[in-house]
Amino acid sequence: MSAIIPFNKNLTYSERFDYYSYLSFRYHRLFFKSLIFRGYKLRAFNIYCQVKLKIKLRERINPFWAILMAFLNITPDFMVYPIKLGGQIQKVPLPITPRKQYTFAVKWVVKALKEKYGFFTVAKLTDTLISAIYGRGLSIDKKKNLYDSSIVNRHLIKFFKF
Repeated sequence: MSAIIPFNKNLTYSERFDYYSYLSFRYHRLFFKSLIFRGYKLRAFNIYCQVKLKIKLRERINPFWAILMAFLNITPDFMVYPIKLGGQIQKVPLPITPRKQYTFAVKWVVKALKEKYGFFTVAKLTDTLISAIYGRGLSIDKKKNLYDSSIVNRHLIKFFKF
């Protein structure tokens, strides 16, 4: 099921184009910028439409909110930055902006799928997003590992110079 209805001269532009899919695609644009290969926006949009359809069929909820909820569960609150203290490189946790949080969440999903399978398909992407909704999966594990490493090094925040 495609978001764009096949061309028909009898239909107006607003009837041919699915605005809801386009707006949700624009909202999740950071996700699809990482999916775009060699500048193929149409390929990324088709992947998005297929993921939306699979989530709608499997979970029976609005796929826009499902994708958003998955990425909100994955987003980190802070990142660890390297700093050299006493001849050793330490990792200092610092808060990041909401845009960067979403960007890191997207990168984690795509990177986790590429590391585990060497590539990613629509089915694997859908499974990863659905497991992220329920707090499981590769990306959630990465978020927990980041949290654990930042808790260990939280005393180093005072040494970081902005």
